[in-house]
Order: sequence, then structure tokens, then C-alpha cells
Amino acid sequence: MIQKIKYLGLPELMKMKNGAPVTAKNWKKRRAEILELLQEYEFGALPPEPEFIREAEKVEYSADYDMDGVPRTSVEVVTLELGYPQGTYKFPVKVYRPAGAEKPPVIVMLNLALEGFFAVQAPPQVLAKGVAVVGLGCNDISLDGPGFDKGLPALLWPEGRKPGDAAKFMLWGRAMGYVRKYLEQRGDFDMTRVCAAGCSRFGKTALAAGIFDEGFTHVAAIESGCAGASIHRGKIGESLRRISTVFPYWFCEKFAEYGDREDELPFDAHFLIAAIAPRKVLITDAYEDFWSDPFNCYLACIAASPAYEALGLPGFIYPDGDKSPGPRYAKPGEYIMDGSIGYFMRNGAHGCNDEDWAAMTEFLLK
Repeated sequence: MIQKIKYLGLPELMKMKNGAPVTAKNWKKRRAEILELLQEYEFGALPPEPEFIREAEKVEYSADYDMDGVPRTSVEVVTLELGYPQGTYKFPVKVYRPAGAEKPPVIVMLNLALEGFFAVQAPPQVLAKGVAVVGLGCNDISLDGPGFDKGLPALLWPEGRKPGDAAKFMLWGRAMGYVRKYLEQRGDFDMTRVCAAGCSRFGKTALAAGIFDEGFTHVAAIESGCAGASIHRGKIGESLRRISTVFPYWFCEKFAEYGDREDELPFDAHFLIAAIAPRKVLITDAYEDFWSDPFNCYLACIAASPAYEALGLPGFIYPDGDKSPGPRYAKPGEYIMDGSIGYFMRNGAHGCNDEDWAAMTEFLLK
């Protein structure tokens, strides 16, 4: 596998812009260089930060009652308010926590809507493990479609968004970070185990959330594929040209310029994973999800590992206990979670199911 990575000709992760080798001493500077690259070529610039994040409203109720009528889950629908010099912006989040839990670890999960078919619904088996789940919807921040004239962007840029400003993944990812900061302010969650998570387009967003908010101790990118954890060079399925043509608003304008010339892109997916170091990241895939190319996601985990190793941390630990590049890909159902970079492959097609939730929970609690 290491030969395949060499054949792909990936951009050098472990070299500074000036050509110096990356070490533990200069990793922060190298990480800053990577963040600049990712803002310029994929996500757009960081948006203005709110002056305050506060709870505007909260409605609480109990759910998931056992046979004795005792609730297993405490649910809160919270309206968060972000304050800026030009005004405030409000959006809802839904908090599921195990009933009676004092300071549970927490997964912050992004999806299409707060309520409805695509809403974030915390599986009972996750809550039963003592893990809280906080869900938010992307459309409550900025519509998952063309345009930046509604939602939060309308407040941030009343005269219109300029090329290079934050695109949708960056805006959604920062909103996940604002939710994390709110949870930290509350003081009733275990902020030493807080995970940014999402599936598909929101797996890409979860990576953005973790990259640009060091308060997330864990990141779980579920089947994030193209522009997420899957290496562009040599990728099958969805291509850079296709994704940037169909969903241009997800990315800054420069990203589309590399359609059909991915080999010239000055970074690749392993930069996104490495930028989370020294914190932990889990990549999950489905065996039949060829559109995402799970095998190139697996290679990205290997290629990102040197960043962790330079910091004296276990990066990606290969199957069968082999710490050199292993002779095989992950088997469906196999947890590879002994290092700071975890990987899980399941059978089936694209989507987020109970197996993915179980892998996230296992990784967060490990």
C-alpha cells in the first residue's frame, strides 16, 4: 500500500513551505500553513467570529420511557443566539442526553434539518452508553443550495459575499464550533470527549469543524468521500470536477479550478486528516460505496499518519498489529482504533446507520 501512495504523487505533508522537514517543534507552524491552504483552495476564509454565544430559549422534556415509566432520555430544544456588531442570529439545536447523566461525553452531529426525515435522531444504544448527542440542521445556518443572501451569511455580509469568503462547509462547520462553545459554557458536559460528526456532505463538514476548532477532541467523518477523507488523486466515483460543478456553493471558487487536474492541487485529503493532529479522528466507510471510494479514504489515513508520529503519538495502526503499511484493506465490520486515526468499514452502501453510530461511540469512549 505504501507503494500505491508513492505512485499517487501526493503533495508533501511533512515539509514546511520553505522545504524544511516537519518536526514536533514546528508542527504548529506547519499546521497553520495547511489551514491557509485549505481556506484558500477549498473551504474559503474563516467567517467573522460572534462576539457572544448564548442561550436565548430552551424547552425541556423527557423521552424513551422504560417499562416502569422512568425516562431514559432528557431532551432539550435550545435556541442559540450569536451576537455580531451588526445584529444577532438565532438557530435551533436539539440536545439528547442520558437521563440523570451529570457530565456525559457528547457528539455534535450536523444534518439537513432539525426535525423531519433527515433530522439527527440519537439512537437509544448511543445514549445507553452514556453519550449525549446534540443535533443541528445546516439549513438553519445557510441553505444547502445556491446563494448566500439568506440565513447567517446575510447577516455577515449584508453587501454580499465576496469570492474567497467562507463557503457552505466552512459556515456549517463553524456553526458546529459555536454549538461546542455553548456546551462548554454550560459546564454540564465532558468537554475532554466532544466529537464533531456528520455523514456524506456533513462528514466533509465535520472535518472542517474539527480542523478549524481545536476544542473538538474527536472528529468522526462518516463516508465523507470526495473533498472529504478520500484522496483525489487516482480516485474512482465522484470527481473534483463533478462535485464542484453540481455543488459549487459548498466550496470557495478556487476549488473548481482544479477539476480534471487534481494532480496540481497543492493538498489532498491526508492534509485534512493531519490538520486535526494531535486530536483524534475517525473515518468510516461502506464497502459498496464506490462513489465515495472507501479505499482512497483508507490510504488517506495511512498518508496522514506521519503528522501524528512526528508528535510522538500513534497515528494509524494497521490491521493485524503491523505498524508498517499493512498488506490489506480493512475488512467489513473491523474496528481499527488503536491509534489516533481510527478507521471503520462496514458492509452495504452509502448512508449512516447503527453500525456507524456504534463505531463513533466506541471511538469516543475508547
